[in-house]
Formats: sequence, C-alpha cells, structure tokens
Amino acid sequence: MAIALAGIPIYVVPHTDKPARVDAIVVIGPPYSDRITLAQHLVSEGYADHIYLSVPTQELTTDVCRTAGITCFHELPFTTRGEARFTHKQAAALNWSSVIVITGQYHISRARYIFDRCSGVPTVRMIESYEPLSPTQWVHQYMYQTAGFAKALAVGCAAP
Repeated sequence: MAIALAGIPIYVVPHTDKPARVDAIVVIGPPYSDRITLAQHLVSEGYADHIYLSVPTQELTTDVCRTAGITCFHELPFTTRGEARFTHKQAAALNWSSVIVITGQYHISRARYIFDRCSGVPTVRMIESYEPLSPTQWVHQYMYQTAGFAKALAVGCAAP
C-alpha cells in the first residue's frame, strides 16, 4: 500500500506545465488520438507552429502523417529515450530552445526526467493528455514506469 501511495505524485498527479509559446510540440508514443488532438489544439491556440509525432514504422504513411503541420518520425530505440534523442537532433538542427512534450499523465515524470537530460532543449514543458485507466492498467503502469525509471538511471542518454 505504501508503494502505491508513494506513486501517486509521480504517476497519478505528476507536476505538469502550463502551455507557453515554444519552438515545437513533440507528441511521444503511442500516438493516441487524444494526444494528437491536444497538440493540434495547442497549435491552433498559437503555442507552436509544428507538431512532431512519434509513431511506429507501420504508421509513417497514415493520413495523420500527411497532415500539414505534422511531421511523423520513428526513432530507434522506439522509446522515450529515442524520442528525446530525436528531439536533441531536431533542436540542434533547427536551433530550438523550447518544446512542449505531450504524453499520458502516468508517463509525465519519467518523460520529464529523460527529456531534461537527453533532449538538449533548455526549456521542456510537459503537458499531459488525460488517459483514463482501469485499476489493472494502473497496476501495469506503476510497474512499467518504475522499471522505465530504473532503466533510464542505468542507461542514461546513450545510443542503442
């Protein structure tokens, strides 16, 4: 029970940021429609001009990847670390100083840890896409995210 309670501020109600004008929005996988819709809403509100969407290889040719203002990418490894490394390359090439990263609330804390260390972007704003989970899904996410934190600590930003 204590472990479950300790995870509440990390997985259930993590620290998120308010939107602000940034150089780009990066939607990390999986590319759920709610995440894409949120990113498109933020673009329509003027927070950024472009969305970078992490997708599995087989989705690189889908309609959403042909949408104006969206660039789909598939980085290896296809993990949060890979997505942060992709962001690092884009930031260096396009001189980004700020991004919004969109993911599920259960993933915010781990994504923040990895992006703060590996993206090379000075200002990373984490915005949650609320994704309701069943109790079984919450148990899975607690275990998955905790294992992901351990891996991030062990592996760092190294290439695969």
